[in-house]
Amino acid sequence: MAVAVATRQLSDETKRVLAQRQAAFTALAQHPSWPEFEQEVGRKIGRLEKVVLARVLNSQSEFSQREIDYLRGFVNGMRWLVAVPAGAESRLENYLQAQERKAQQKRSEA
Repeated sequence: MAVAVATRQLSDETKRVLAQRQAAFTALAQHPSWPEFEQEVGRKIGRLEKVVLARVLNSQSEFSQREIDYLRGFVNGMRWLVAVPAGAESRLENYLQAQERKAQQKRSEA
C-alpha cells in the first residue's frame, strides 16, 4: 500500500535560510575540534551508564521513574546534539542534488 507524503512549498527565502543553516551545521562537523566534542559526549554517556549500573546493582537505592526518564532524555539529547551536523550534511547534499536536477530539467526544456 502506497503512502502519500505531503510536501510543502517553501519560499525561496526559506529555502535559502535552511540551506545556510545546514551548511553551518556541516561546517561545524568538519571543525577540527568536533571529534573531541563527540568523544567527550561519549565519555559523558559512559560515565552516566556507570552511575546507573552502580545504582541498579546497589539494592539499597532505587530509581524513580522520573529519574529514569530524566537520564534517558538527557542521553538522547546528547546523542541528538552530536547527530545534528551529520544529518544536516546529508540533507544539504540531497537539497543540492535536487536543485541540480531542477536546473538540468529547466535547461533541457529551454
